[in-house]
Amino acid sequence: MTIGMTSLRYVRGFIDEVVTHGPGLKSLVINIDKLPVTVPGQFIMLWVPGYEEIPLSPSYHANGVIRLTIRERGPTTRKIHSMDVGEPVFLRGPYGTGFDLSRRARYLLVGGGYGAAPIIFAGHVLHKKGFESMYIEGVKSREYGLYTEEAGKLGMESMLVTEDGSSGYKGLVTEYVEKNIDGYDIVLGCGPEPMLNRLIEICLEHGVECQVSMERYIKCGVGICGSCILEGTGLLVCRDGPVFNARDLLEAGYEVGVDD
Repeated sequence: MTIGMTSLRYVRGFIDEVVTHGPGLKSLVINIDKLPVTVPGQFIMLWVPGYEEIPLSPSYHANGVIRLTIRERGPTTRKIHSMDVGEPVFLRGPYGTGFDLSRRARYLLVGGGYGAAPIIFAGHVLHKKGFESMYIEGVKSREYGLYTEEAGKLGMESMLVTEDGSSGYKGLVTEYVEKNIDGYDIVLGCGPEPMLNRLIEICLEHGVECQVSMERYIKCGVGICGSCILEGTGLLVCRDGPVFNARDLLEAGYEVGVDD
């Protein structure tokens, strides 16, 4: 595979807004007009000089504005969380395969925790296309909820599922999906792998197409280093994903229910 120089070149952007969502979770709204538009589910590499670069799937990208929703997990994300309006950041990409939103159908959008980022972005695109969709997010408690109000403003039915019952439906997001999947043609999922595994099982049981965004440790972003291989499949998350059709995953040897 030949990697073009432009695919590895950084583009500088400037933080226009910082949004605090809940404990350890922020979004940066970045003005960056030279970055190619991202398909929901694709990822970019974000770099702050002096720190590691990290892969992120945007929660919005249009008209020279990209929104990155970031969970604080270590030194690099801690630094990013400390940044303010006007500071520069460097991005390269986009990379990988995004969600297939080309067909007129009824879409059920399912996010788990900060995995809601590419899911709400998909919601924006489906809204623009005039396709029907519902947005569901599963979190431990309501203070971790993301984008249900934004989904409502897009005219989508939305539901926050909380494990502690502090808001919306009490339970696991997959339980809610299983009870409400009838009538939908395509399910899009991003979140913890046990959640995605269960989504795949539910969709197979109901004969519904399922597209899931998988997560592994991504270093290069362009399929060279092999750090993001999906065990037992030969598939690379950065090159062949991050979004996979569930049937393609299973045909490649992915085992539902086997978690790292």
